Amino acid sequence: MQAAVSHLITFFPDKGFNPTDIAEFNRQTRFHFERIRDFIILHYHLNQRTDSDFWKACAAMDVPETLKEKMALFKTRGRLFRFNDELFAEVGWLQVMQAQNLVPDAYHPLVDLQSEADIAEYLESVRDVIGKCVDVMPGHAEYVARYCAAMPSRG
Repeated sequence: MQAAVSHLITFFPDKGFNPTDIAEFNRQTRFHFERIRDFIILHYHLNQRTDSDFWKACAAMDVPETLKEKMALFKTRGRLFRFNDELFAEVGWLQVMQAQNLVPDAYHPLVDLQSEADIAEYLESVRDVIGKCVDVMPGHAEYVARYCAAMPSRG
């Protein structure tokens, strides 16, 4: 909704409504809503649960062509692309696909130009950065107590 409001302000800064502006606003808004829809559907469609008819139906449901294409592209060699400044970046799509066990059939051959030692060193540096971030972050209970505690009643 925030993106739609931003587009609204961009296309209609005054009381004038040009049909060309209206058409482009609608095209861009439709694009963004469809990509958000795809991202949400991905969570349900790739689920691994079989404990209810609901989850089984989600896994078997038809998905939009745009999502089929994104999943197929990832499945071949782990490719992810962000189109037209869509809301969710590649890392968000990767997190869902990997977490739901969508595994690429192959990897990009340029990976072979890196030595295993270089890759291990890079991954270790990523692990270190994440560890340092975790070290300074509050735990869940502390976070909730600090930022989400209920206001005292005014009895």
